[in-house]
Amino acid sequence: MPAKNSVAFLVGAGLSVDAGLPHSVTLAEKLKEYLITKAAEPKNDEAKTLLALLYFILGAIRFQRGRLGLDPDQPVNIEQIATASLRLRHRHNDPLAPYVSAWAERIVGLEAQQPEALERFSDMIFARLKEWLATPPKERIEYANRMADLHDKGASTSIFSLNYDLLVERALAKDNRPMINGFKDGRWNPLLFNQSSEIRLYKLHGSLDWVDDEMHGICSLAFDRHPKAEDFEVLRPPLLIFGTDSKLSGKDPFLTLVHAFAEQLRSTQVLVAIGYSFSDQYINDIVEQRMRDNLTLRLVLVSPCADAIKQGMLFLENSPRVTTINSGARDALNNGLVRNELLRVLGETKQEAPF
Repeated sequence: MPAKNSVAFLVGAGLSVDAGLPHSVTLAEKLKEYLITKAAEPKNDEAKTLLALLYFILGAIRFQRGRLGLDPDQPVNIEQIATASLRLRHRHNDPLAPYVSAWAERIVGLEAQQPEALERFSDMIFARLKEWLATPPKERIEYANRMADLHDKGASTSIFSLNYDLLVERALAKDNRPMINGFKDGRWNPLLFNQSSEIRLYKLHGSLDWVDDEMHGICSLAFDRHPKAEDFEVLRPPLLIFGTDSKLSGKDPFLTLVHAFAEQLRSTQVLVAIGYSFSDQYINDIVEQRMRDNLTLRLVLVSPCADAIKQGMLFLENSPRVTTINSGARDALNNGLVRNELLRVLGETKQEAPF
């Protein structure tokens, strides 16, 4: 259970971008560049088919935007591409499949050219993410440690990350910060969160070092590493959730993790949303509900456009319990802006507590 002074961080892509990792739009651009390069190789027919598939998906995403009256020229991100490919890959299992008389001719044609083209396409995305989201050197990620500055110094710290990369884990490990992420000996055990006074890290959308193995179940390959990881790590894609409209999953570990987020906010004093753009509606719904239920909960927005984010959300814009730090994650953490605001807000909540 959270300590009397409980601090939670909601971490978005902005935290990792400040370390030099690409954001979701850049990842989509890197995917396109990668396939263009591979398709130019002699006799690489598979890459040519996958590039054609990417072009089809990009065109369909933009066409759908136009149908909905949205700007089709807005950038497409890697999650939108991955979501489309996975849904097409499993389209015959969709409940609406019996009502579809025929799928797009282009999809059928590409699958005829390259058997299992959609499988190869989605597997390639997973493989490339491991490379493109590799953790930067220590000196570029140390600022992430500052999120734990108040842990065991008057507050208990939980970090709820929406990122797939391993930046937070490696930053905490390099600084010898005690951390629990639900894995011991590489095996998933959510009860660990209840038995530890360590910094709690919840990866709400999965992690590049997680896999779901048929024999061993949900395992970690790095934090900490499963003793038999070498037997299956190459064969299994990382356990991730893609799609801004389908990230709420009924499967473990995701159901357990999102439940922990919702429950902890019932008694948390301060939630620091750092590098999060409020683009995941189900996360926003949880925050909004807990702002209503937990009248002591304060929200600190940390982003170069924090004021704009606050004004753009109806449940935030006029709330005196929401403060902003208009700064990037690295500067806000390294310069003590987050720490000072936490101390100030915790001090206020203590004064407001009933006798």
